[in-house]
Amino acid sequence: MSNAVKKAEKLIKHEDYASALKLARKRHGRDDIESYLNILDKLIEKDYLPGIEEKGLYYQYYDENHDNDDYGEKYFDKYLKKQPKSINVICDKALSRFNKNKIDEALKLMDDAYINYDTYSEIEKPRISKKEVKMAKIELLIQSKQYKEALYNLNNYEKEYGADEKLYLHKGMMLQIAGKNKQSIEYLDKSLENDMTVLALNAKGNALYELGDYKKALKNYKICISNEGEVKDNLELLTNFNYKAAYCEIWLGNNNEAIKYLNKTINMLNEHGRLPKDIESIYQKCSFEKDNILKLGDVKDQEFKKTKFLKSKVAIISLIIIFILYIILKMLGY
Repeated sequence: MSNAVKKAEKLIKHEDYASALKLARKRHGRDDIESYLNILDKLIEKDYLPGIEEKGLYYQYYDENHDNDDYGEKYFDKYLKKQPKSINVICDKALSRFNKNKIDEALKLMDDAYINYDTYSEIEKPRISKKEVKMAKIELLIQSKQYKEALYNLNNYEKEYGADEKLYLHKGMMLQIAGKNKQSIEYLDKSLENDMTVLALNAKGNALYELGDYKKALKNYKICISNEGEVKDNLELLTNFNYKAAYCEIWLGNNNEAIKYLNKTINMLNEHGRLPKDIESIYQKCSFEKDNILKLGDVKDQEFKKTKFLKSKVAIISLIIIFILYIILKMLGY
């Protein structure tokens, strides 16, 4: 038993649960997960509600396997049995349901939290405001690709709470998807004034692309590509601004540059094996377009510079092989 756990036991014995939880969080911050979870279990034995939620949040966000894909829900359920009107934990459970692909149940929980916010907040102080609950539901709608419903909720949000940074970004994106490209740019420009996010730049690029302004669209896509490390786990987004950069170059008559982006997109998608249907169609489209360009005969099959990761490694291996051959030849008397 670690010293931290022993100290926590003393605090719990004197019913100083808040200090014990603070100590547990410090151990988590120092990657002492064993002590962190041990202290939480001792707090849970005392039915200390913040300790119960804390363990649920650990499995929701930090545990690699999310407690066998439970995402902390059993701890949130335990909490809600004690305090069924907790805005905080209703929202926690909603995210657990969402992560289990129980989309409708997750959205229903968010609605419950929003509708009952005023009465529930009198019982237990929420960490988030009523409008943040509304926005959290909108973000779940966007993640589940219910774009029409998301835009409807965004319009209601704007009428009730006015515009803010998230409203500008999300409404700009949803307007673009709805084909209202000029209107979307107005919102996206306001979003980009606050923060140059890849999401906003990509959406603005898409709007300009649909409007036929390929030069300006390409400018936005190139900024996305320069910062693609920020969205490295979002294959759909990565694919979009890379392949559309290629098509902007084609429309602008720059086939040599287009080939680079086409190769980059094709190589990137090759690394992912089996692809979702919509991304697979983009892969096929890029391969077909590349073949068409190369058939013209005046374009080199060039790679995008950022994809050349193995050059230095290959060079080192080649030097080692040459050095070994040199030693062998010397030993043989050459």
